[in-house]
Amino acid sequence: MPPLAPDDVSGLGVLFRLKRNGFGAFPARCFHQPVVPLRALGKTLVLAPGSEAIKAVLTTQSGSFQRLRMGRRVLSPIVGEGILVSEGDVWRRQRRAMAPAFTPRVVPTLARHIAVCAGDALPAIPTGTSVDVFGLTQTLALDIAAVTMFSMTSATFGGILRRMVTSFMMGIGQPRPTDFLLPPSVPTLVDWRRARFRRRWVALIEAIIAERPVLENGEEARDLFDLLVRAFGVNGMTPGQAVVDEVATMIVAGHETTATALFWAIWLLGRVPRWQEAVAEEVGHVDLSPEGAAAALTALPVTTAVVREALRLFPPAFMTGREAVEDVALCGQIVRRGAMLLLPFWMLHRNPGLWRDPDAFDPGRFLDGPEPDRFAFLPFGAGPHVCIGAQLAMTEAVLVLARLVQLYQFAVVDDEPVLPVGVLSTRPSRAVRFRFTPRG
Repeated sequence: MPPLAPDDVSGLGVLFRLKRNGFGAFPARCFHQPVVPLRALGKTLVLAPGSEAIKAVLTTQSGSFQRLRMGRRVLSPIVGEGILVSEGDVWRRQRRAMAPAFTPRVVPTLARHIAVCAGDALPAIPTGTSVDVFGLTQTLALDIAAVTMFSMTSATFGGILRRMVTSFMMGIGQPRPTDFLLPPSVPTLVDWRRARFRRRWVALIEAIIAERPVLENGEEARDLFDLLVRAFGVNGMTPGQAVVDEVATMIVAGHETTATALFWAIWLLGRVPRWQEAVAEEVGHVDLSPEGAAAALTALPVTTAVVREALRLFPPAFMTGREAVEDVALCGQIVRRGAMLLLPFWMLHRNPGLWRDPDAFDPGRFLDGPEPDRFAFLPFGAGPHVCIGAQLAMTEAVLVLARLVQLYQFAVVDDEPVLPVGVLSTRPSRAVRFRFTPRG
């Protein structure tokens, strides 16, 4: 892990550190104090890392908070007015519109798509040379998104899409202190660059959508995109821009977060061979073909535990934020209207008061004993805004990891440290190369 902020860090210091790396923005006292109030240029910034504080903000007192306006400022260039940034009635209509695309009944279809993509890509991994694993997981996650969402491959647009997402994540998508402190009506130079990115990004998404044949009346929906188009129409929303924004949201949130989750799971197994072999023993005779993938999910408890432990240590959504819309009591402290709150999920996941050996990689914690407390483990958030695609993400990560271990033994090529970098998701600090050896 990168070094934590000093305990006497100011609110402005936290905001500056967030631009560089969200995993180094918070002080160690956040592990012991449920609420840490700070000041940043006259504004109140509240760090809320405690389990009870997070539970209150996201669920029991969620009506007293709204999403940070900073989130809209930073994310709108890439997700528009999509479900990741919307609020109130607009958000509720979007959630209802998208819900049918993410119900349990679609899991068998999605599992088949995932298995097809994994079956095409993973056997082609070169052996006898080193492989950039994050690049591999990004490419595969994007292929899966293309198939499940558009019933098409990413061959024609995958490269430029990955480059644009990476450029945004590591550049203008990094939150600046001005994003938190200035009202939306006051533009900055970065906002101008984001607007220019937005024009190019929307043109790309529209070009991807334009490649699809139009669904005729009476035809069954082929994929998530068709379900979205029909659902948005039924809910009285304009299909055009609304669908563009939700497609962009699913591409970014879906492929980026799953790619990072898969990377960290693979990296951890590469560093801890005994758990890699435990997964190999489990998947040795499991049918991971397109026909058997959905049924295989219940036969993969060890693989699932590895993914959950990777999500605990390196959650792709490492933090969320809220703004108080009224004065509210939070864990014995009064949070005033207008205060900004940051909820670092990653600190919750590594809190020594909630987890045994919190910094250790131990998937056994999800295999033996009771389930962790609901508000000790939040890789997909909680409350009304819980991630709508959580089940799809878990299905994809578990099936891909199982198939990879079924095919190969793998290890990290070098011992150079790899740190998590929290920007909009939890990326590795460098390209990490692995060597793959076919099994049996």
